[in-house]
Amino acid sequence: MDPLTHAISGAVLARALPKQPLPGKQVLLLALLSMAPDIDIVLRAWSDMSYLQHHRGITHSLLMLPLWSWLIFSLLKRKKQPSAMPAYLIGLALLMHILLDLITTFGTMILAPLSHWRASLDLVFIIDPIFTACLLIPLLLAFIPAWRSHARPLAMLSLSLMFSYLALTYYNQQQAIALLKSKQANAQAYHALPLAFSPFNWQLIAQYPDHYVRAGVHLQTGFIGLAGLFSKNFVQRVNSSRMSDADRIDWQSLAAMHTVKDVDQLPGTAFYQWFASYPVVLEHDDQHLVFGDLAFGAGANAVPPSFELRIDLHQTETHHKARAWLIWHSNQATELIQ
Repeated sequence: MDPLTHAISGAVLARALPKQPLPGKQVLLLALLSMAPDIDIVLRAWSDMSYLQHHRGITHSLLMLPLWSWLIFSLLKRKKQPSAMPAYLIGLALLMHILLDLITTFGTMILAPLSHWRASLDLVFIIDPIFTACLLIPLLLAFIPAWRSHARPLAMLSLSLMFSYLALTYYNQQQAIALLKSKQANAQAYHALPLAFSPFNWQLIAQYPDHYVRAGVHLQTGFIGLAGLFSKNFVQRVNSSRMSDADRIDWQSLAAMHTVKDVDQLPGTAFYQWFASYPVVLEHDDQHLVFGDLAFGAGANAVPPSFELRIDLHQTETHHKARAWLIWHSNQATELIQ
């Protein structure tokens, strides 16, 4: 989830839960604390790969949550920050951050450091202005002089709207999976990932033994959400998908990564099979291999996906082994040694 939404969620908690209004400085402090788990961005100072391997790791772990809450509370107490800040609010702010990341597609290591498993509920796109507005609008209404005395009920309305929106996206996700099952009846597994601009935009993924079948669909054709505010090309780039209606789905089939012979012996593949949720083959010849992840736009027509794995199989006088690079969405390339 984006930092702005995390900060807003902290401010909402500060207004909604305490029976007595907190001072403005404490509301601001809780908004900042709700972004604290993303401090793991400092890992990029070591390397981009360290960041990808450990982002949303121990700072986002449910197992580590009590420790982080206690450390922050102890630090604030030692620094003689406003003593009225309840300890439970610190823990809830950190927990809210974890939950907001958990509902997106990227994946969150909620059991770190015991496990590097990346959990994801796949309910909300990584940036969802509609979801953010559910939290923000009632919070802003409390700044109207006539409504200031209703700050707590308005903040509780923010939480109610947030959970209602999540209930809607869960319902839509189940509808998308049901649609997928009806169209791809013989698949081994079924997945639906949220796309941008509308809670009715979904990517359908059917998993077969040696390939994936995917499509982008509108569950409600007449509701375009926020897409009408932007150009068609921009919408397609963000969604990394050509959208179709439920009654005329445009399917794409892509070979699974594991179908490449001896793929486990190639550099970078061990990391990529852990990192990617739905790894597929984009290009394959005697000179090079390109893999992508359906969760980050692989397979979309004319839209470069994020986090490609490119392996150069061509041997030169200076390099006698295959070389691998992780290509970020900004065309930044990071070489993978192992």
